Amino acid sequence: MGASEKSSSRPAMALPVLQAQRLYKQIAELLEQKIRSGAIAPRDYLPPERDLAQQMGVSRTSVREALIALEVKGLVTIRVGDGVQVCDPATVPPGPDLRAERSPIEQLDARCLIEGELAALAAKNATPEHIEKLERALETMRGSYPDSAAFLDADHAFHTAMGEASGNQVLIDQLEFLWALRYQATFQKFEEHYTNDPREQAAVLEDHRRIVDAIRGGDARQARAALHQHLKRVQKLFVK
Repeated sequence: MGASEKSSSRPAMALPVLQAQRLYKQIAELLEQKIRSGAIAPRDYLPPERDLAQQMGVSRTSVREALIALEVKGLVTIRVGDGVQVCDPATVPPGPDLRAERSPIEQLDARCLIEGELAALAAKNATPEHIEKLERALETMRGSYPDSAAFLDADHAFHTAMGEASGNQVLIDQLEFLWALRYQATFQKFEEHYTNDPREQAAVLEDHRRIVDAIRGGDARQARAALHQHLKRVQKLFVK
């Protein structure tokens, strides 16, 4: 009997399914263990992001994403400009399973790649009807201001209209996938802390106006650049 036959005759071992984890999720798990074990007491403040990053040899961005994940689970309260206070884990119900969520920072990187090309293609392929739809979406955004939920829905409609103007259905499918991620809890918590501000909504409107103008002018390079500028500005707000 050969080695392959021997191995096939044995009962299969029960092995766990292993999942690759992003660094910020590993950091969140480590801090959660310390909070639940009592190593970090309720109502204590965690060290500043910079100190945590230095202690663990990671970036501040990864630490910030981890802290946001802990807040989504109810284990800390983030007070921007003040600090991160630990909640009593005994009073916190089981939090949401965040394993399927994706890094908000990586989402914005991916959107730059996909939507930048959608904007460039829209500048080449948009019809007058597409331009009119983009203008209507922009006007809806302006009318929903400063209602953050309505503004987000109108923002989604704007980017969808831009995708339709590109004429590339495969890229449009990727756009919709990325926008579904934007409605996940960690991304929305980032927005709550760092971009939920009327001044930011006004800046978004200006960004979108530049995108529409470039598409109307048929300038693919400028449309791509305007889209990149918009999303990179949002990303800087998340990690500043």
